[in-house]
Amino acid sequence: MFRNVYAALFLLVGTLVQAVEFRAATFNIGAHLVIPASGSVYFDYGLGDPGTPDFDNVLAVLARINADVVALQEIHSADVAGNADDVDALAAALGYPYIFVSPTTNTFDTSLRVIFLSRFPFLTSSAIGSPAGTKEITRLFPAVRVDVPGTTRDPLMVAAHLKSGTASEDRFRRAVEMRRLTDYLATQGLTADDNYIIMGDFNLSSTNKTFTTLPTGLPSTFALGADIVLPITYSTNPLSYFSNPSVYRLDPRQINNSAATYQSGSVIDLFLVSPAIAGRPLATEIYNSLLDVSNINGLAKSGSPLASGTSATASDHYALFGDFELDADFPNLSIALSTTTVAEGVADGAVMLTVSLPATRATALNVNVSTDDLATASPITASLTIPAGSVSASTVIRVPRNFIQGEQRSVTFVASASGYDPAGIVLQVSDSDSPYAFTAAGQTISETFVGFDGTHFPSPWETASGVWQGIDTGSSAVSGFRTYGTLGDGSIGILADTASVTASMRVTNQSMALLRALQISFTAEQWRAVFGGRTDTLTVELLVNGVATPLPQLAFAASTSMPSGPIVGGVSSSRTAVVSGLTIYPGSSFDLRFTLVPGMGGGVLPSDVFLNEIHYDNDGADSGEFIEVVVSPGYTGAISNINILLYNGSNGATYGTHALSSFVAGTLTQSMHQIYSKFIPGIQNGDPDGVALVIGGVVKQFLSYKGVFLATNGSATGITSSDLGVAQTTTEVVGQASLGLTGIGGSYSDFRWKKFSGLPHSPGQANSDQTFSVPLSGQGIAIDNVSITFLIDTDLDGIPDMVDLDDDGDESSDLDEVTFGTDSLDRNSRFVMSLVYLSTEPRSARITFPTATGRTYTVESSLDLAVWTSARTEAGTGAVNVVEFPLAQTEKRRFYRMRVTEP
Repeated sequence: MFRNVYAALFLLVGTLVQAVEFRAATFNIGAHLVIPASGSVYFDYGLGDPGTPDFDNVLAVLARINADVVALQEIHSADVAGNADDVDALAAALGYPYIFVSPTTNTFDTSLRVIFLSRFPFLTSSAIGSPAGTKEITRLFPAVRVDVPGTTRDPLMVAAHLKSGTASEDRFRRAVEMRRLTDYLATQGLTADDNYIIMGDFNLSSTNKTFTTLPTGLPSTFALGADIVLPITYSTNPLSYFSNPSVYRLDPRQINNSAATYQSGSVIDLFLVSPAIAGRPLATEIYNSLLDVSNINGLAKSGSPLASGTSATASDHYALFGDFELDADFPNLSIALSTTTVAEGVADGAVMLTVSLPATRATALNVNVSTDDLATASPITASLTIPAGSVSASTVIRVPRNFIQGEQRSVTFVASASGYDPAGIVLQVSDSDSPYAFTAAGQTISETFVGFDGTHFPSPWETASGVWQGIDTGSSAVSGFRTYGTLGDGSIGILADTASVTASMRVTNQSMALLRALQISFTAEQWRAVFGGRTDTLTVELLVNGVATPLPQLAFAASTSMPSGPIVGGVSSSRTAVVSGLTIYPGSSFDLRFTLVPGMGGGVLPSDVFLNEIHYDNDGADSGEFIEVVVSPGYTGAISNINILLYNGSNGATYGTHALSSFVAGTLTQSMHQIYSKFIPGIQNGDPDGVALVIGGVVKQFLSYKGVFLATNGSATGITSSDLGVAQTTTEVVGQASLGLTGIGGSYSDFRWKKFSGLPHSPGQANSDQTFSVPLSGQGIAIDNVSITFLIDTDLDGIPDMVDLDDDGDESSDLDEVTFGTDSLDRNSRFVMSLVYLSTEPRSARITFPTATGRTYTVESSLDLAVWTSARTEAGTGAVNVVEFPLAQTEKRRFYRMRVTEP
């Protein structure tokens, strides 16, 4: 028992320490099925009257765990009505003189209560609810400070029963209720050195959700306090709600190590304790009478084990209880993260965890860092050492991408060390696997599959159905999907059998721009080769509005000339294509689809023909005797050439011949193995006897049972049989015994003979534990480093700027605009000369033109458009220049042009 062990530990070090200990329990006693005389079944909530199964079984459970303080949820208001109510009777029977029942003032549930029963008086008692003028709480939370004898460090205890349900409004209400609970604790002046316990039914189910507005479905009288400002986040991690004071979540277990607190298997009842309590010796248990078979197992209990069905009758929840120590005071560890919010898949080093001491030590200290979700985030170094003279140590937190779309996750890290109170902190991890989307023109979407483990399709990609094989370096010949490479450098790997396989990604245009062109690139990799095998190809298509456009520039054909087997490191080939002329409006999507198409031929199909199953003996008169033969897909001969000869082992002679053409064709397996069978009455029972399989007069197999013998006639003349190694007896159950092959493969040598007992005969079908396959001749191909760029097309002519000679469509080439100093991306920015004829004598021509700094502008003139002469040269200043040229009286016309040069 916890109490005895703790005392012994202190006695061993020679100092007698009086440890003040107490036991606490929490138990949701409601709902249980009630089946009245009418036969109808309904849920009954509450305790019930003494003498009823409900009351008596709840009493039995509480008496067995024998706690000092008990929190009960789902006590019906009827259980606390009157002077001699059901709760009074329960408390009296258990020896609890002190009772506190939460009221129903300003609550949504006025039927069910949360209460405390105690052997010790309450120094204070109150109920946690909504502020005045609001209505938010389903059931008030009772809060009591218990006067435990022998200590001044009396614990504050809070019992909770949050709103149940998985709808958005239910999760919102739980988030608000947790806010009110933590607000209350913040007003109590608590520190990590104080003793406090929060326990009960928290109903933290479903998924995380952040609310930026009030959800629909709230009760019409729901009134949120003005002090709660949206957004507010609901989390299934209880520790994410607590900051100051902090709490530590205990991990009670049933005797069989199950964490379930609810009969369906979920974990919704919790023990949350202060760092001070968590830093001292403690022990917890989830009580399940089904496992209560001895007083040796689990925490110490009162009396004898209960009947196995007691817990199930008492409630649909299990009772949680724990032994806690109140007095010893330890210094506090502190824990910090470099950031408390991060997206999955960040590089190592983006999140650092630091554990600190309140003061330096003369000796080094080992600190353990644990997490409640290793798959989401974990310390690279779980055991830290704070050197002598130092106050802290740090480790990198690794946050891998899981390639599964989901909600934000909360991960709790706890630092613990001998002689110190533990410290905890929560890291919020957001999902990085949401659908791909462009939010602006010019953006590039990249997928490198770093961290992909190949055990499922990598969201947000979609793949054809199939088995995922995990991480593969090309060594596996099993067909299906995988990640070729390593966990640090994954891919979508495919080893196809005989059917085409697809993988696709969808991208949505969430920008405000019309998408007219894309640049697509990826790396095709080959990780496994079959010399002379199929020429498998990878084709790529772009699907817009359901219309597929092949992209032959991206196609890849696997090599068939490399040695068979894995290709170390893979062989890579980059592919790039520009797709123009698209019309993908904002809000619309497109798909990029990869298809691995198996090539023709390649590989050698097994051509074996062999005996697969035989039944010849059973209890009483022999019944259902049969022989089964398998013809492999590579067999090219005629079935009429195959015969089965029955041999008598006593004289070595045949006693029957059966052509395979007289057999019934049964299952044609997926690997194209054809199974034939025939019922043959009178197959002899052995000591020994045998069967020969003959193809074109040549013995392919000569097998016997219960010994070997030499054939004296027929095709097997002079050949000694091979014993199967298994045999039937005269005691076999009729219809449930045979001799057959088991294993995986395509030829006889891949299988082993086995006696099937207690299994129905299976003539014409594959045997139990038998799988037919053919050697794969396909190549192992991977898709990696996919990159899609939203190419900018300024004039929306379907030609991306990267190849368009006139990006802005103003009929001035980009090169000319660079020379003139105008903006090639603005169709309103053009070099325009204006010419005005001034007729007033003396006549002249006035030319106005813009200039750019660093350019030289030369006005040239001509009378015939053939011969041009320089008229004026001006240096560009960024201003608009005006020049005039006199015109002779005899001139009928004159032409002008501008020549611009840049350094």
